[in-house]
Amino acid sequence: MAINLTQGAARERIDPAEAPTLRQRGVLVEDARRERPRYFDGRFLAARDLVRDQQYFLTREADLGRAAGSGVAHGLDVARGPTPQSLTIAAGDGITGAGELVLLPRRLDLNLADIPLAEQLSARFGLSRQPAAPLRSRTGLFVLGLRPVEFTANPIGAYPTTLTGARTVEDGDVIEATAVVLIPWQDDGAADALDARRGAAARRIFTQPTAPGWSANVLPVAMLALQSNSVVWIDEALVRRDLGADRGDLPGLGLVPRGLRLAHLLQYQTHLAEVVEQLGSRSFPAATQFPALPPAGPLPPGVIDTRDFTQRYFPSEVDVDFSIVPDDELPALVEEALALPPIDLLASEAALDLTAVLILAPVPRAEFRAVRARLTAVARPLRSAAPNLIAQRKPLEILTRLRIPQLLVPVDVANPSDAEWTRLAQLPGLWYLRRRNLAYRDDLVGRPVAVAGGDDVPVERGVMARVDALGLRPALDRVLAASSTRAAANVVSLLATPRVAASPTLTAAALGALNAKVEGAPQIDHARVLRVGAELAGGAGAGLEKLERATGSEAVTRTALTSLASNDQWRKLDTAAQSADSTRLAQLGQRLTRTPGGPSAAPAEPPVAEPAAAPTPTPTPAPRKTAVKKAPATKAPVKKAVAKKKATKPGEAP
Repeated sequence: MAINLTQGAARERIDPAEAPTLRQRGVLVEDARRERPRYFDGRFLAARDLVRDQQYFLTREADLGRAAGSGVAHGLDVARGPTPQSLTIAAGDGITGAGELVLLPRRLDLNLADIPLAEQLSARFGLSRQPAAPLRSRTGLFVLGLRPVEFTANPIGAYPTTLTGARTVEDGDVIEATAVVLIPWQDDGAADALDARRGAAARRIFTQPTAPGWSANVLPVAMLALQSNSVVWIDEALVRRDLGADRGDLPGLGLVPRGLRLAHLLQYQTHLAEVVEQLGSRSFPAATQFPALPPAGPLPPGVIDTRDFTQRYFPSEVDVDFSIVPDDELPALVEEALALPPIDLLASEAALDLTAVLILAPVPRAEFRAVRARLTAVARPLRSAAPNLIAQRKPLEILTRLRIPQLLVPVDVANPSDAEWTRLAQLPGLWYLRRRNLAYRDDLVGRPVAVAGGDDVPVERGVMARVDALGLRPALDRVLAASSTRAAANVVSLLATPRVAASPTLTAAALGALNAKVEGAPQIDHARVLRVGAELAGGAGAGLEKLERATGSEAVTRTALTSLASNDQWRKLDTAAQSADSTRLAQLGQRLTRTPGGPSAAPAEPPVAEPAAAPTPTPTPAPRKTAVKKAPATKAPVKKAVAKKKATKPGEAP
């Protein structure tokens, strides 16, 4: 049956005789607050009946208001007043936790020096355990709240209720109003500075949500820090919640309400702006100002040291990566990260070790493709500088640093990728996001099956042609001769990878790593080829590429490539070039652009083949016999020189 909302009552009426039976069965639920007088002709009305009627409608309004939640609907912004002892609250309205409406029709100027008025309101409305003497020097943290109150006014004459009674005067109206109250914040940091107590209060509110320290009839709008009745700081987001902010939240799963998570982000932004304004351009660890961080938020300027790409904002146990993102996708990523728990910087090392953070540099979408093309990778890890935090380092890390101190690796400004990362790290709008901890399995379900795809004959021909052009065919022949059948196929695949194929020095380095003698392994097997490929893919040879870019690939001589392909001594040159500056890089580049020993040794480069190919010319037969007789004497030193060369370079083929 359809309900007609324009006529009669919307509730179904039952027979009063059925009420006791339904109540006894437990299917009838009554609410003592929702009882109203029943009016009929001939009933004698008293004041209590009309008051009960008003209470009924007030209760219904409170229930409807509580159904929408609690918080500030609009306005009610708190700001500093014209004097250090004054505040300004903007006009607005909101709903308390009990569902009552609080309303400020106009801006309110509050004088904090009027202590008796504030204490009188607190004592009368039950917000303090006992009325205390006025404190003229109030210091500490206080919650500024609004509470709905009512009082009677406008006296009128009252007629007597008996024949012999006298006329009296009673207030004729009940006026609803909003009172401003100050509630002391109970914490254990009374001896700490007010700035430190601000961070401790934020950690307690956002990471350890408990029952608030104020009544449900109070709507908190800001937290104040007072020093002798003077305002030190105002933080609205610590206690202020917007009405309806919890709507659309994920159900259950042990998550805090969305309004609380959003308030943590807003509070962090406000607090960070004040800290940056106070400290200026000085960098600082986050734990010194914020004991707890929201799962996403902005970063102060200069958080990344562009000299060696380290950061000291997050603890050393936290894994931090640096990447880029289109600027129009950043809000969606922040909204997704808000579903994760906050980052408690005072947690144990085990908890911080499981925390990962991604620092994002917003880039305009129109420039994103060009920026991505200048980067060799989409993400770059950031090491932790962690100064003065030796006690928080792991024991193995301490021993490593004591034995092998970490060198400051300067950024190569000549490298386009490093220059672009440096520019991105200096952008003012960097944000961080907490990353999820996903469990990955290192085992594979099933077994690998080789699948034929593509023609490998042109690939092998291309590798052989490139090796011949570089003069590395003898080194490749030695590798293939010492390799198994499966390893020989993987050698060709290794040399055909894009990174190795694009660099002559990496090609020679790959052959040198394979030609290196390994004790107990006279033959090159499949595992060894894969191990060399993994080393090159993991970053080995980056110094050689840097050196090759500085000198030019066309300037590298065949003699230098042959030396690199003879053994694995190229690793020392690779390590030295990775941390070399421009001057040192030019000195190291001479090893690739000229023969070892300097220009004076250039004529002696082919000493092995020259004696047999260039005999001493003689004009007459008699001296030629003499030359033939002396030939063994002249060849003997050459043989000794060859033997000595073999002894000094065991990896070179005879």
